[in-house]
Amino acid sequence: MKSDQAPRTHLCAVGVVAKVFGVKGEVKVHSYSRSPEEFEEIDSVLVGKSEKSVVGMAIEHVTTRGNDIYIKFQDVSDRNASESLIGHFLFVEEAKRKRLGPGEFFVDDIIGVTVFDLHKKRLGVLIDVVQYGAQDMYIVKTSGGDVMVPAVRSIVREVDVQKRSMTIDPPEGLFDGEAA
Repeated sequence: MKSDQAPRTHLCAVGVVAKVFGVKGEVKVHSYSRSPEEFEEIDSVLVGKSEKSVVGMAIEHVTTRGNDIYIKFQDVSDRNASESLIGHFLFVEEAKRKRLGPGEFFVDDIIGVTVFDLHKKRLGVLIDVVQYGAQDMYIVKTSGGDVMVPAVRSIVREVDVQKRSMTIDPPEGLFDGEAA
């Protein structure tokens, strides 16, 4: 790993190292927005626990197994070295970020948005997005704890990245007793 201290624009997290695979330094990556094919088009990423502590790492190859993405970095040659990357984010400069269509957004665009119901009642703040097989789940922090909201169109009615708000139509009982 080499330090990347050059000045750069805003960084965008495109994934996180979830776990190691095998003994030759390969890692499984949880992608935030890119398909396996899109990772194959990237020759390097910035890797770190935060934007402030990244190192540039060249990608040797990308493979898939089902829907899972595995990356082998050039300077990571064994399991011990790859284990040190678990929990580290993969960043790209905003200019290299994938282009999205209308109504689409990146995970880091919606983290921290205020969540409202259809009656404009504040429910909480979106703090995480967890990927499950069927659909993503939005984790909304409320005064009474975290609530998991299915990220489906029938529930998530509007996301306004500019206004930092999300309007949802939660199933009855999902936010019962919550007063954000």
